[in-house]
Amino acid sequence: MKILSQYRNLILIILSWVVVGMYMGPVIYIYLPITLFVMRSRGQYMEMLLGFLLMLILSDSRVERLHFAANAKEIYIILLGIFLFTDRKIFTVLSRFYLSFIPFFIVAILCVFNSPSENSFNAIEKTVSYILLLFVVPNYVQQAYITKGREFYKILIYLGATILLIGFVFKFLNPAMVTREARYEGLFGNPNGLGIFSLLFFLLVAVVNDLNPNLFDRREKTVIYAAIIISIVLSGSRGSLFGILIYFLFSSFYKISPFLGSFVVILFIAGYSYISSNLVGVISSVGLQDYLRVSTLEAGSGRFIAWQFSWKHIQESFWLGRGFEFTNYLFDIKENVIYLQALGHQGNAHNSYITLWLDTGLIGVLAYIFAFAGSFIKAARKTRLALPIMYASLFSSFFESWLTASLNPFTIVLFIVLSILTSDVIIPAKAKIAVPVQ
Repeated sequence: MKILSQYRNLILIILSWVVVGMYMGPVIYIYLPITLFVMRSRGQYMEMLLGFLLMLILSDSRVERLHFAANAKEIYIILLGIFLFTDRKIFTVLSRFYLSFIPFFIVAILCVFNSPSENSFNAIEKTVSYILLLFVVPNYVQQAYITKGREFYKILIYLGATILLIGFVFKFLNPAMVTREARYEGLFGNPNGLGIFSLLFFLLVAVVNDLNPNLFDRREKTVIYAAIIISIVLSGSRGSLFGILIYFLFSSFYKISPFLGSFVVILFIAGYSYISSNLVGVISSVGLQDYLRVSTLEAGSGRFIAWQFSWKHIQESFWLGRGFEFTNYLFDIKENVIYLQALGHQGNAHNSYITLWLDTGLIGVLAYIFAFAGSFIKAARKTRLALPIMYASLFSSFFESWLTASLNPFTIVLFIVLSILTSDVIIPAKAKIAVPVQ
């Protein structure tokens, strides 16, 4: 109630965005910038970051009246970028997080010139938005911590937990709104989206609890973790469920010793073929074959079809890809849709690395992984949580293409986590953080 009272103005502004967007159509594209300029005049940079996260969540919804958020989020991030570059008296200490991604940015820009003419505008738009995301989010996270301290963590976690809890409310009030093909999806566009958000939010909560063990009392932690676990279980997202198990497995060994943790990772990679070949049998032996949809697990849920199709087109532009959004463009071509549906596939490539390869080529993939892994290795100097978080994230993104999209509610959560762990302002370079016992 204290948080609700303290941030009632933010809550009212967000509610006004939803009302104006749902019932007044294009007016939202004028109203949103006005409210952001007002928030800027009040120095509410943390509130703008939280509002941006919520706008991305709204944009993922399949509720037709919320489709305004898909365009509004593009206006939103552009304004956040403008404020970052113009308000230098506020952003006196800039995050250096983006530096390691500069080679990837260069490759992505070059790939735009290789994009099909029908996709060139989308390629430019998505390239700019991804670059902006990596500039904007770390700096707003850092500024939010400078101005609000631990309170920033609390309101951020409360926001994520509230999103999950509201989904439960609608499950009872309007089940059809939050259900797709008998699977629960909450306020997100599909069940796997809810699962991905829940996994990444879990990793964020783990980091925040590690930094501030006494920030939440036991009752709060119980509610937050229960909301996450129940969301993942109801969504039936296998990737997110296994992602959490991977985090627990490796974090327990890294807690003992970084060397032991790395040794277990090597063993896991070496034995992955054996594990995957016996996974169906293990799942069936414990009676979870129906819940984990073993029949689709064996067939890869159509993913193998998508991966083979993608690999064929990767050969056409192996080293440099065809620009951001090329994968979606490729999978949306009518004849390709008909061909893939006949084979039992729907959707896109369902793999962030294949998508990245199609969009930016092998050079882009290597540049991105180098920057991505390098950021976590830097964070590992401060906390033993970093590498287990990286493994869980890499596993999740292997089965969905969320990591290659900039303006979704998933990538931003991961970059918030990385922004916290890599910022020398938030965590001094010599700081040592104990690994939490979950």
